[in-house]
Amino acid sequence: MQATQHHSRPRWPTFLLVAGLLAGAGYYVWNFTALPTQISWPQLPVTTTTDTAAGAALQSDLATVTIQQADLVVSQVSASGNLALMAERPVVLAAGGTVAGVAVEVGDAVRAGDRLLTLDTTALERSARLAELDVESAQNQLAAVTEAATASELAVAEADLLEAQENLADVQAGPSTAELAAARSALAAAQASHNELLAGPSQDELTQLAADMKTAQVAVAEAQSAYDQVAWQTSAGTSSEAADLQSATITFEAARAAYAESTAAAATSDVQSALSTIQDAQVALDDLLNSPTAAEVATAQAQLADAQASLDDLKAGASETDLTDARITLEQALVALEEAYTTLDAATVVAPMDGVVMALDASVGEQLNEGAEVATLADLSQVELTINVSELDIPRVSEGQAAQVQIDALAGQTFDGTVARISPASDADSSAVTYPVTIRLTGVAAAGVLPGMSAIGTLVDDSLDATSSWLVPTNSIRTQDGASVVRIVRDGQPVAVTVTTGSVQGEWTVVQSPELQSGDQVLGSVATYVGETESRFPMGPMGDMGAPPAGGPPPGG
Repeated sequence: MQATQHHSRPRWPTFLLVAGLLAGAGYYVWNFTALPTQISWPQLPVTTTTDTAAGAALQSDLATVTIQQADLVVSQVSASGNLALMAERPVVLAAGGTVAGVAVEVGDAVRAGDRLLTLDTTALERSARLAELDVESAQNQLAAVTEAATASELAVAEADLLEAQENLADVQAGPSTAELAAARSALAAAQASHNELLAGPSQDELTQLAADMKTAQVAVAEAQSAYDQVAWQTSAGTSSEAADLQSATITFEAARAAYAESTAAAATSDVQSALSTIQDAQVALDDLLNSPTAAEVATAQAQLADAQASLDDLKAGASETDLTDARITLEQALVALEEAYTTLDAATVVAPMDGVVMALDASVGEQLNEGAEVATLADLSQVELTINVSELDIPRVSEGQAAQVQIDALAGQTFDGTVARISPASDADSSAVTYPVTIRLTGVAAAGVLPGMSAIGTLVDDSLDATSSWLVPTNSIRTQDGASVVRIVRDGQPVAVTVTTGSVQGEWTVVQSPELQSGDQVLGSVATYVGETESRFPMGPMGDMGAPPAGGPPPGG
């Protein structure tokens, strides 16, 4: 742009004329040497001062740019992503079994401790009862070990000891004369019985048996004759004659059977039984003659030792080992009981947290194994957004930093958040290097926020002083007396203001000075504006926030 001369005011100071010429020449040079932009800036108004606008003190057509608060632009980093749940928790069975009931459906809101489903408890209750019995048994065992022996228990133990002592003495003494005589007598009787069985009855015995049978036969005949005399009577069946006949008949049959048995040969089984009796009697006699054996003495001595030990244990009480064993047994039973109760309680599956049922994989009658994942719960009020931030902006991001989130599906609403974590691993592609930054949203309960929704996160760098940090054209900064200054227009005059320079953002530089004020115009220029710049962000200068603010190059730009 060329400066315009106004001859109606020839009395301007010479230094203003020189300054105007320098500004015009600088404007031309700077327009072609401006640094490449790194970020898209909102339109900053640029104006050209004239004699009408600035007064007679300035040469016309000097380019000025209105300064802007740096925190409104430089401090913001935006990018898009999708919402995700922070607290999503699976519900896993602690015990297997058959599903007896399901209390919720997908989408139901639950509180921690609410029942989700129940398993059949028949087998679990039986296991718990058995564990209870084991505990009772272990408690009784421990009580028995710790209690002192009663008088009756001591008396029984002493009697057992006395009996064992007497038994050992008897064994060591061997058989008595009476025992040997009895054994020999038993053997002789067995042998005699066997011999009689083989020899059969004697002639005298046969004669007597035949006589007995004949006498009985005569008695039957006489009784029959007597009965025949009264048989015609109606009461003959109950008469004494009938009774005598019956008795005589029985006696005759018995005599005849005895005679037949005595004349018959001895049965083989009877002979074998008699031989077995002889053998048993012989063994018993031999044992007595050969006693005591070493084994018999050892057995008797062992019985005596056991009896003595039992009595000693009762008198001494339980040993430390016995007490320890009893306590361990009880402790094991208690642990098993606790596990049984825990398993029984696990049959009622409850929500581990407040949230919403996102998934349910169980139906009544279904057989499920321990460890099966039956449901998924999520806290919809705990939502986070992960965005990718450029490597150039990541130094200005820190954990705990404030953020704002706008959700596409909830237009017009802005949610607060804070930076929860910054990934140390970069996500590089062919065009840019970014780092995942996770924002934790606050105040989203009952707001219709759901996982997976598209959203834009904006991070604000609060390290900049909102009252003294400003954006000025980079080419407006000069060095004067060793200090950086910019020239602003105050009351129609250029005034040098000392500034502290910060980061350079292409054609713009962040400066700080308490003398700068909102609305100040600085001598300088820029060559490009929002619509003409290239963004360092992968998705545009403000992530996915869309097009830059409306407007084009300001007048005079």
